[in-house]
Amino acid sequence: MKTEDILLIEESGENLINLVRDRLFWQAWNRSAFLFVTHIKKYRVHKRFIQKVAQDVAWLGFPKTAVAQIENAVRTKGWSFEHKNADHITIGGIPQTNGYEKWWVGVVKPPKVIVASAEAKDKPGKLKEGQPQLLPAYKAAYDLCLSVYKATAKIPKEYRYELGTRVRNYATDIAEELHLMSNAASGAARQNAGAGAITGCADIIHRLRIDVRILHDLRLIGVNQWGFLNQQIEDLLELLRAEFRKRV
Repeated sequence: MKTEDILLIEESGENLINLVRDRLFWQAWNRSAFLFVTHIKKYRVHKRFIQKVAQDVAWLGFPKTAVAQIENAVRTKGWSFEHKNADHITIGGIPQTNGYEKWWVGVVKPPKVIVASAEAKDKPGKLKEGQPQLLPAYKAAYDLCLSVYKATAKIPKEYRYELGTRVRNYATDIAEELHLMSNAASGAARQNAGAGAITGCADIIHRLRIDVRILHDLRLIGVNQWGFLNQQIEDLLELLRAEFRKRV
C-alpha cells in the first residue's frame, strides 16, 4: 500500500487500528500505532520524515507469523478483526482513547535548537532551548494562511465556495487562535493558554491537512503546492508539539 493511501486512512478519524502489509511484515502507523501499543502489545515504535508526503510518521512492525496470535488476543477482548484485503486489516471495537498527542511528541520529538555562540543569541529568529514556541507558531500559521488563500484563489467555482471556503476558514481560525494564545502566553494569563488549547488548535490543523489532501486528489492544486503546504503544516505542528510537551 502506498504511503499516501496509508496516511489518508489514518487521517479519516475512525477509531480503528489499521494494519497494512509490507512484504513479509505488517505495520501500524501513527494513531493506529498508538492504539496498538496502548491496547494490544508494546512493540517498538520508529519514526522518520518521508519527503514524498513532507511529514513525519511513526510506525511499528511485526512479522506475518504474529498475525494469528494478535487476532486471537483481539477477539478475546471482544473486538473485531477484519481482513479488508490482502494488504489491509482493521481492528474495531476499541474504546475511545486519549493521549495521542502526548504519545506522539514522545516518539517524534521536535529538534532541539542549539545556539552556537553569544553573538548568535542576539540574532532575531533564533529560538533558545525552552523558549515559548507560540509566537513562532503564530507566525508559521499566518504564513500558512497566506499560502492557503493563494492556493485556493483560482480553483473552479464549484469547489471555491464550499471546499475552498472551508480550507480558508480552517487556516484563518488557526492563525487567529494562535495570535490570541501567544498574546496570553505571559504572566498569569498564560494559564488560560494551556495544553488543551494547543490540542484543540492541532485538531483544526489536522482537519486542514485532510482538506489539503482532497484539493490535491481532485487535481485542484499541483503536487508541488501540496508538498509545500504539507511542509508548512508539519513545521507548525512541530512548534505546537514543542510547546505542548512543556505543559503536560
